[in-house]
Amino acid sequence: MSIVALFKNCFEHLKGKFQKNYISAQTPKQYSQKKVLVLDLDETLVHCEFKENENFQHEVLLEVIHKGQLYKVYLKARPYLNQFLQEASKDYEIFIFTAGYEAYCQEVLSFIDKKKIISDYYARGSCQFIDGICYKDLQLIDRPMGDIIFIDNNPNAFIKCQDNGLLIPSFLDSEDDDCLLRLIPFLKYMAKKKDLRPVEQHLKIYEDNNGTIVFCETQKSIQIEQEEPDEDTLSEGKVVKREQDVTDLDIKHKKTQTQLETVNKIKSKLRSVTLFSSSKNN
Repeated sequence: MSIVALFKNCFEHLKGKFQKNYISAQTPKQYSQKKVLVLDLDETLVHCEFKENENFQHEVLLEVIHKGQLYKVYLKARPYLNQFLQEASKDYEIFIFTAGYEAYCQEVLSFIDKKKIISDYYARGSCQFIDGICYKDLQLIDRPMGDIIFIDNNPNAFIKCQDNGLLIPSFLDSEDDDCLLRLIPFLKYMAKKKDLRPVEQHLKIYEDNNGTIVFCETQKSIQIEQEEPDEDTLSEGKVVKREQDVTDLDIKHKKTQTQLETVNKIKSKLRSVTLFSSSKNN
């Protein structure tokens, strides 16, 4: 990462923390006896599009101001999200770790976390970009690694914390999605463990002992491929242009597929994956 890019990331992170509209529940002592649940945002808890789409039934239209420009965000929360956060908060301190920018993250959290269940969030300024790969370093959260479960739909997010990672199928906006509901009993089971690592191994033991599968094969088969976010752009999607070269005409909505296991690309499902993708429209 260049010095300029590093400075820009740090500035965005600090600016967001001091100017944010969403005030998280930062009360560490309250959670001293709890485990830690770190959650990705886009395609894990919500699905957003950035222009109106008659085939997408959004719940709310958010307005995000980033660098003086107004963006419209059409958001739909993953089914059972409120129930999931409420139940998980009984046993876990909850953090968000997203590659989206502060302004976007704040607006989304203001909608999905009205009860201020989430302790804090880490956005783009907290991510590291090395050789085109976006890394989310859990050491920033300053909690014992053995107490952390990290749920994300992008396997690259776990490169530095493989034992903590739990890969969830991407949320495509389906009303039938029940991944969060299925996770609730597993999280309650895990909360009793002294060391939560390796999470995937604990998941297999849980499934074998209970004769159940948390994420069914149908859900896995439509897993989306996450493109790596570019350190100098606004989106989590990989871009062609650098930020200073991007114009409003370059905003493109697309979605590509992630390999939870080998699957074919679903071209008919191409949609926006995050805030502001910047390849030219075809």
